[in-house]
Amino acid sequence: MRVLKTKLLLALASEQDFLRKSEGYGYKSYEFLYFRLSEFEKGSVRDAAARLSREGTIDKIVRGNHVLFRLTGLGRERLLRQIRIYRGQRKVWDRIWRLVIVEGVGDKIRSLQGKLGALGYKRVSRGVYVTPLAVSEQTKQLFLKKEWLGKAQVIESRRLIVGDDLQLARQLWQLDQTASSYAEFVRVAERLLKLGRRNIVLLRQSKGGFKEVFDRYFGLLMSDPGLPKKLLPPDWQAEKAQELFLRLVELTKTLKL
Repeated sequence: MRVLKTKLLLALASEQDFLRKSEGYGYKSYEFLYFRLSEFEKGSVRDAAARLSREGTIDKIVRGNHVLFRLTGLGRERLLRQIRIYRGQRKVWDRIWRLVIVEGVGDKIRSLQGKLGALGYKRVSRGVYVTPLAVSEQTKQLFLKKEWLGKAQVIESRRLIVGDDLQLARQLWQLDQTASSYAEFVRVAERLLKLGRRNIVLLRQSKGGFKEVFDRYFGLLMSDPGLPKKLLPPDWQAEKAQELFLRLVELTKTLKL
């Protein structure tokens, strides 16, 4: 359900540059959501929409016989919390690494590892996690909880080891693999954009159409480590991918997809 809800929020956010724009989201129908979330049962999509509406992350209205949904400011904030690329590239990197050192073993440490991963930290060894991002309020609140109070500390350093920051980031976050995924997305999106302009009906295809591009883009947003630009390889095509995705979104409006 969590993946479905996040993807539903992206569907309602995706008709504009939601990473930068906080307003201007239009109302969309169930049919709009069913197309973008077709791997899920329609009943599950309706349940997710109902839950998000109760939480205030989407707004629901009824016009005639049609139920329509719109992303709210709260919904955009929730979506952005799930996207590490937004956290990592809002500011220029201060060239400081943050290390979290934790005492503990067993299920508790595994649970913490998952939470730190969601906050952008990468495990480098047992009980040691690292990020180039500033220590967030969520991290502070996590370590103020009773089970971790006094058992975790954060150290800031301008150098982790003798070596190159770019190479370290490349190895820890497996950036070559993600860069390849971005390059493949750009190839697929450019091809579909070219074909779609000739025959817009091709966007409806289940394979090779807009739905496939939407799924790929969602996967990229969820897997992007959100590192500062100074730590990314020169062939990183996240901005190009976003540009192509938004251009395809504009094209789908003709078909009301």
